[in-house]
Amino acid sequence: MERKHFLTLGAGLTVGSLMGKSPLSVSATSTSSLQTDWLNQWQENSNLPLPVEPNRDAPETDGPYWDFIRGLFPLNPKTTFLNNGTMGITPLPVLEALNKSFRNLAENAAYPMHDGSFEEQLAQIIGCKGSELAITKNVSEGVNLACRAIPLKKGDEVIITRHEHVGGCAPWLYRAKTEGIVLKVIELGSTAEETLQRVKDAKTSKTKVLALPHIPCTIGQILPVKEICGWARENQIISAIDGAHPLGMIAFNIKDIGCDYYSGCFHKWLLGPIGTGFFYASEAILPKSVIHHVAAYSVDTFNMSTVPPSVGELVPKTARYSYGTFPGPMYDGARAAMKFYVSVGPELIEKRVKHLSKLLMDGLMERNNRAKGPNGKDPNVEGKPPVLWKMHHSQGPIMQILTPLEDISRGAQVGFTIKGLKENSAELNNANPNNTAISKPPTASQRFCDYARKNSVILRYVAENDIHCVRVSTHYYNNLKDLQVFFDVLDGFLKEEGWY
Repeated sequence: MERKHFLTLGAGLTVGSLMGKSPLSVSATSTSSLQTDWLNQWQENSNLPLPVEPNRDAPETDGPYWDFIRGLFPLNPKTTFLNNGTMGITPLPVLEALNKSFRNLAENAAYPMHDGSFEEQLAQIIGCKGSELAITKNVSEGVNLACRAIPLKKGDEVIITRHEHVGGCAPWLYRAKTEGIVLKVIELGSTAEETLQRVKDAKTSKTKVLALPHIPCTIGQILPVKEICGWARENQIISAIDGAHPLGMIAFNIKDIGCDYYSGCFHKWLLGPIGTGFFYASEAILPKSVIHHVAAYSVDTFNMSTVPPSVGELVPKTARYSYGTFPGPMYDGARAAMKFYVSVGPELIEKRVKHLSKLLMDGLMERNNRAKGPNGKDPNVEGKPPVLWKMHHSQGPIMQILTPLEDISRGAQVGFTIKGLKENSAELNNANPNNTAISKPPTASQRFCDYARKNSVILRYVAENDIHCVRVSTHYYNNLKDLQVFFDVLDGFLKEEGWY
């Protein structure tokens, strides 16, 4: 969005103007009077249910219910956005809540206060106590809080995965570099059971911490965190979970998971504003947790007029980590995002996103079975016809799906790689005759992501940790039309590559 368009949010727009002349009115479907009426009423009563109902027999499938919801998102209709894992598209109810809060701040000098009600609202969704939550800017901040909260000494071991976001591993890497702790890096399994076993196999007598993602940013695999954290607790190992992706995608309960620390955000799958996050520290772990930054909301009293100056105790809740000025309008937007999420329904959302990701996987599998290859002949996989690949394998002649196929390990993101027939071609190597690591030609997966963007399909290329895959994120506002556009673009790319 252009800067001048963003600034119109502070110009006192009503819902009507948002739906009319404002640049925010650009949406994937035309906004109906039903949507406009509901939005206006929703501003007065944010508990107002949606005026349409999902299909009774198949609520996760496309229809008037999801069409209505799609019309509440101001996404440019020329863009097919399949990268919700990086940033969620903010719906109109959240944008209006942000506008209203910023206006109130400016017009009434309404300095935002931190009274704990935000944490209570979030606690109702994720199944913990409000006193166990702190407000942060993002997941990286939460991961840093957890990492620094745990006393460790040289030689202590931390189990971590290869599938980490930089924000999830950098704090641990830095402690390893500067303090001599040891990181035990594991690979994810192809099933939940296999992943759990790999965690167990990495344990030694020096293992002190598990620092794992609930859903890694790379391939969207759902880890069996409940089983992992339960095993860690039995072995006196502290669990610190990177929860960047679950909130807004899948229904979960932090107490049921049983972790010690959990770091999440609102700007991805919950579709809240950028720069809003949360940090969980259980009641049991909080007294043992180190804190390095204290300010407003961290201590109960202070007095600079005593001799010497005095300070009271840390507040007996995780909010001690929420220091400084409270970003009120941003969290009013996050409040609206939470209410909108509840309006649609956590269980229905999870069912919807899994439905879309399954359709995506099926389409990728089907295209593997079309492959002809450079010689115009049907390639075999391990000596078996492609149809057997579709039934039994995630490795096909064109693509390999990296996200597990089993339902309990699959959410709303699918990671896959494309085999390149041109990988060693003169066309790609002319600029790099020595094929050096510094200027290595792009992989087929990277070329596809670039090709897709040129065709207004936004994906994520996962280059970090030498994974080199395409990641497709489908949220509940996506639909079959979006998937068809994606597959049309993929078919065009595969044809150019020589696979069809």
